[in-house]
Amino acid sequence: MDIIESGYGDDALRVFELFIAPYDQDTSWNSNGVPGTYRFLNRLWTLVQEFLEAKAGTQDESEAIYKATHACIKKVTQDLEGLSFNTAVASMMGAVNDLCLIKAKDGYASRDAWQFALESLVQLIGPFAPHIAEELWHDLGHKDSVHIGHWPEWDEKYLVNDTVTYAVQVNGKVRGEVEVPADADQSTVEKVARANEKVAGYITGDPKKVIFVQGKLISFVV
Repeated sequence: MDIIESGYGDDALRVFELFIAPYDQDTSWNSNGVPGTYRFLNRLWTLVQEFLEAKAGTQDESEAIYKATHACIKKVTQDLEGLSFNTAVASMMGAVNDLCLIKAKDGYASRDAWQFALESLVQLIGPFAPHIAEELWHDLGHKDSVHIGHWPEWDEKYLVNDTVTYAVQVNGKVRGEVEVPADADQSTVEKVARANEKVAGYITGDPKKVIFVQGKLISFVV
């Protein structure tokens, strides 16, 4: 009650309790983290209110918004099924951070994408912060309860990475990383890896052997 009455509210306390550690593990109680979950909920609240107050934008699709949202939906859904409440909260915090960065760059131009993202986040936060979720759900134009018959679904097409990061080894030691298109073949990855400034100094001439693990690793034996 001291925490609630100090102005943070029971939603912030509830989220903190679920975020502090895995639910089935003991942990030392320390309420210093409550302001952090309070700020997280405030950021979500602000995103919704600013979206509602923003001037009408375009209906252009926003790949970045959909990617961040669908990844969050999948993670939170699976974490709830596995009772991993703390990592579910962490995923929502990450999604809100991503959306704040997108907003800072592009504003609320992509109205449909933002509507979907914010409605999805409000549904996801519902089991953790039921009061703020219900109020934001109504703010977004709904008359029913967010807690009855609502849960977002993710679309795998937005979870496919456009690029892949390869670890680059020379004689068994990692010397660098390179990022290439996800569909890059071995020849392309070799060229990019050998051109990397952290790797180039370790390779002179043609390697004796090249080991290639699709999507993960390229290793040169010299």
